Amino acid sequence: MNRLFNPDLDQLLFHYCSSNSFKAIIESGKLRFTDINMLNDSMEHRWGYSIFEEAATRLIKRIGLSENAPTISRDFICLIDNELSKGQLVAHPFVSCLSLDGNSLDQWRKYGDDGQGYAIGFKAADLQSLGIRLLRVCYDKEKQIKEMMAALVAIYYRSPELAQPLTGEILEDIVLLSTFMSAMKHPSFASEKEIRCMRAISLSPIGKNFQFLDRGGVNLNGTAIPGEKVFFTNNSNFFTAHVDIPLSLPAHQTPIMEVMLGPKNRNNLGNIFLYLGGNGFTEIKVQTSGIPYR
Repeated sequence: MNRLFNPDLDQLLFHYCSSNSFKAIIESGKLRFTDINMLNDSMEHRWGYSIFEEAATRLIKRIGLSENAPTISRDFICLIDNELSKGQLVAHPFVSCLSLDGNSLDQWRKYGDDGQGYAIGFKAADLQSLGIRLLRVCYDKEKQIKEMMAALVAIYYRSPELAQPLTGEILEDIVLLSTFMSAMKHPSFASEKEIRCMRAISLSPIGKNFQFLDRGGVNLNGTAIPGEKVFFTNNSNFFTAHVDIPLSLPAHQTPIMEVMLGPKNRNNLGNIFLYLGGNGFTEIKVQTSGIPYR
């Protein structure tokens, strides 16, 4: 299984947002990453686990397997399951949702304040320099199951007899598997064409409790990226953890390449150019959606 997204050199990814969120991103120079368990879709991470359950069932019962496929026992699957259940303790996914489609009426409605908001176009290759992973979301359930089966078989071939406690490459494989599960979504979301930006946040013990700890990351050049403080917001009486990742690049560049106004956004282009210029942005393309929408 490999859900990593490798963008073309000048490829853009788009983040749909309200006017308030647009203002926060431009003025802070940061992009917010939210605890995956607290996203709008309540099935987010549980969907990936349901795919693991289906794949494991097929392997144990040998459904759709060739005759020369290995025999994988229930005990082996249970050991993997036990580690997957602890995966978020090692690398807890915090995500920001971007799309390959920069002018989608469906997403204007759902994420762009019913067409009154903005779609920010980020240069995907530059985002990779921020110590995050870009994951291409898969919406095809059968493909998800087959990817999961292949991943479990690969782990089995690496070590048919799992010795407890799991360490080394086997443990790394399972943590990576847990990460890629975050890039599996229900088929009904296929129109979103999502590329998921993910930052892995650790859980660190503090007395008898735990706290989120962002240890930063490493960019494509191997340069260490410092961690950021994890904050909590109170939305509709739910505490939601988030971390704001600076969008700063060498030589004061920005990964923001384009801003699109939603189909019901009443700002004129000159107003947005002045706003961007007042915040130090000088080379950003600004345009309107053009989609008829009332």
